[in-house]
Amino acid sequence: MQPRPSSLVQASVTSSRVAVLLTAVLMFAGAAFAATETVTYSFQGFPDGATPQASLVADSAGNLYGTTEFGGSNYGMVFELSPPATSGGAWTESMLYAFQNGPNDGAFPTGTLVFDKQGNLYGTTEQGGLGTGTIFELSPPTTVGGAWTETILWTFPKDLLKGYAPAGKLEMDAAGNLYGTTQFGGANVSTCTTCGVVFELVKPKTGQSWSERVLYNFGTVANDGTSPSPDLLLRGGILYGTTQSGGTGKRGTVFQLTPKSGLWTETILHNFIDSEGIVPVGGLVADASGNLFGTTTAGGNRSTCSCGTVYELSPPAVSGGTWQEKTLYVFVGLTDGARPYGSLWLDSRGNLYGTATIRGIKHFEGVGTVFKLNAPAVSGGAWTLSALHDFGGVGAGDGAFPAGGLILLNGSFYGTATSGGTGSGSYGSGVVFSVTP
Repeated sequence: MQPRPSSLVQASVTSSRVAVLLTAVLMFAGAAFAATETVTYSFQGFPDGATPQASLVADSAGNLYGTTEFGGSNYGMVFELSPPATSGGAWTESMLYAFQNGPNDGAFPTGTLVFDKQGNLYGTTEQGGLGTGTIFELSPPTTVGGAWTETILWTFPKDLLKGYAPAGKLEMDAAGNLYGTTQFGGANVSTCTTCGVVFELVKPKTGQSWSERVLYNFGTVANDGTSPSPDLLLRGGILYGTTQSGGTGKRGTVFQLTPKSGLWTETILHNFIDSEGIVPVGGLVADASGNLFGTTTAGGNRSTCSCGTVYELSPPAVSGGTWQEKTLYVFVGLTDGARPYGSLWLDSRGNLYGTATIRGIKHFEGVGTVFKLNAPAVSGGAWTLSALHDFGGVGAGDGAFPAGGLILLNGSFYGTATSGGTGSGSYGSGVVFSVTP
């Protein structure tokens, strides 16, 4: 892996996260489970990709698309994985675009991609442009086998007042406008560098350019959330998200932004306390009733390992009432996993699937898991966790430290692990994996 060049943005939460995780021991053989795990693709490092952190997206033909923070031209890339023509064959990787950094291009993509109806891909880079990050579009070729075309839609201003270092997945509304967060910057950047913003990138009319509108600056009121997590949820015209810090307990919040007369109003739905979990990094998912589900990377039970939790937030029974938080599961580390960073996958029966970056945290014995959280059979019953796969790391040719969420494709879950595999370097360069329950 090539070293990252210096720039205005000295570090990002995602890059720091990987650096911390890599201090654990990778030479661990995972236990066997009923589910079957397969390494779909093992990144090889520069000039191939390295360190995939985000979730994947799929098209109607079953091709997978994602980003790697490093590799390519040393500044990260966008890749496509095409399924084999015959069952049991190898998947084929194609590098759709390698970022170049500099004033006219982005660098270090760490977020999940999003498709529009025309098959264009949209994403973010934490650096590049003016050193403050970019939003890009990748358009598919007009002829089979042609090159994808990259367009930088927006470069965050150098004064940092509109945020900088976007790291997450963008949400798209019916008009094609894009919504996202930056963990850093904002209108009060001079006093609160890590307050962050929620922004809208407004789709232009013919002949015009994309423009950014800051919908909300965090940290401007007492006990507000700060450092918004990368991914938003757009549901019914309302934006939902989490902040990694701030709130009444300084442990993070769940918030909503509601539009009215052209302005967006923030409401804090929940302030976390230690026993419920703290530092909610992953995005939210919702069921048909509007209940929100998410993870926290720490907290839950400090007497064990402060390993994180899975929680549910239910809307009030009457308008204007209080949202109710319920901690569905508290990770204990040694037997079930720790530090879930990615968003959850909710199935039609109400079960939740996700990843935990570490297993056996007290002794650094493991390098992550894929888990299923089984919904109770009767209302009010206990949720139970099933481990679907323990990752083995480089010693087993397996992935390690899965930081993104899962997607379901043709009966199997697919995801990424930031390290491990057969690629270059002592930690490997990361993998795409599948788990079939």
